[in-house]
Amino acid sequence: MKDTVESLLAEIVAAGKAQGLDQKMIVAKAGLGASTLSKAKAADDMRVSTLARLAAAVGLRVCLAAHEPKLDKLLSRSLFTDE
Repeated sequence: MKDTVESLLAEIVAAGKAQGLDQKMIVAKAGLGASTLSKAKAADDMRVSTLARLAAAVGLRVCLAAHEPKLDKLLSRSLFTDE
């Protein structure tokens, strides 16, 4: 689960950077405590509501998608390799 949380937080931070926001600004815009992002990065898990607020602060939303192994391979450019 930690890898998933780290990946989602990285996406949020990247979206914020593209808008000229640093991590403190993202957290403030989400209306969360100053240490929220650093605690979330160190944790194995986090609340969906916290993740959703961080995502919304940078114009993203949290959603579920069907697991599509072939699509994952295509998007990672490894469809025709032996990975």
